Amino acid sequence: MKNDNKANDIIIDSVKVPDSYKPPKNPIVFCHGLSGFDKLILIPSVFHLTNLISNSIVHNMAENFMQDDEDKSDNKYTNLLEIEYWIGVKKFLQSKGCTVITTKVPGFGSIEERAMALDAQLQKEVKKIESKDKRHSLNLIAHSMGGLDCRYLICNIKNRNYDILSLTTISTPHRGSEMADYVVDLFENLNALRVSQKILPICFYQLTTAYMKYFNLVTPNSPKVSYFSYGCSFVPKWYNVFCTPWKIVYERSKGCPNDGLVTINSSKWGEYRGTLKDMDHLDVINWKNKLQDDWSKFFQTTTVGEKVDILNFYLKITDDLARKGF
Repeated sequence: MKNDNKANDIIIDSVKVPDSYKPPKNPIVFCHGLSGFDKLILIPSVFHLTNLISNSIVHNMAENFMQDDEDKSDNKYTNLLEIEYWIGVKKFLQSKGCTVITTKVPGFGSIEERAMALDAQLQKEVKKIESKDKRHSLNLIAHSMGGLDCRYLICNIKNRNYDILSLTTISTPHRGSEMADYVVDLFENLNALRVSQKILPICFYQLTTAYMKYFNLVTPNSPKVSYFSYGCSFVPKWYNVFCTPWKIVYERSKGCPNDGLVTINSSKWGEYRGTLKDMDHLDVINWKNKLQDDWSKFFQTTTVGEKVDILNFYLKITDDLARKGF
C-alpha cells in the first residue's frame, strides 16, 4: 500500500495480512450489486432475458430476475454464464472467527425495492444470531449498487430490529456510472421508433449520473453510522471483458480512472480508504476469469504481475472494523 501524492489518494497494490487478526464483535453483512444474488449472471439465458424485458415493459420496473433457492425451474432456463457472488469470501472470514451474513435482493430491482428486500432479510437473519444484547448491531459491506441499497435503507427504513454501525462500499457508483448513461441513451433512441414504454429496468435509470445527483440530495448520511469506501482502477487489455465499457466510461468521464463501470471519483463516499490497483469491477468480489488469466499469460511477454489478494483485502477491512470497536 502506498500514498499517491499526485492523486492525493491511497493506492492499494498489496495487502499485508494483520499480524494479530481480530474479528469484529458484530456480524458482517455482504450486500451484492446489480445482477447479483447467490450467483452473478454474466450472460443470461434467452428465457431470463425475455422475462426481464417483458416485466420491465409491463411494470416499468424489474421483477426478481434471479431464481430463488427454492425455485425448481427446468435446466433449460439455466443462464449461459453465472458465477458465485463473493467467491470464497464468506467461508474464509468465517474460518477467521467472523459472523457473516450474505443477502439476496432482486438482481434488477429498483434501489427502493432492493433496500426493502434487504431489510426484510436482515430482520429475519438477526433473530438467528445468539447475542447477549437485546438489539443487534451490524456492519454492512456492499459491492457496486449494493452500496446504494444500503444507503437508502439506513436513511429511509426506520422500524428495524437491528442497528447499523458501519457501511463499507466497494466500487459503488455514488455519483452514477457513465456506462449507465451510455446504455440509457442507447435505449432512449428507440423513441424514434415511437416506443412509449421504458424497455430497461428502472435500476439502469437510477444508476445514471443525473439521477444520482438527486439521490444524494434526498439520501443524507446518518450521524450514527460510519461510512467507508474503496474504488478500483485498471487499464484493460483488448481481451478483457471490460475493455469496451472501460473505454466508454473513460471517454465520458473525460479520462477518469475506472474499473470498467465505475470511476474512482464516483466510488468515493464517507472516508475514502483507497483505490485497488489493477482491479476491475468483478475482480474485487474475488471473481477470476480463468480464460482471461490464461490469455494474459499467453499474450504477454513479461511475467503477469500479482494482483491484490482479495481474501486478504476483506480480512483487512474486517480487522480495521474490529480495531474501531465495531
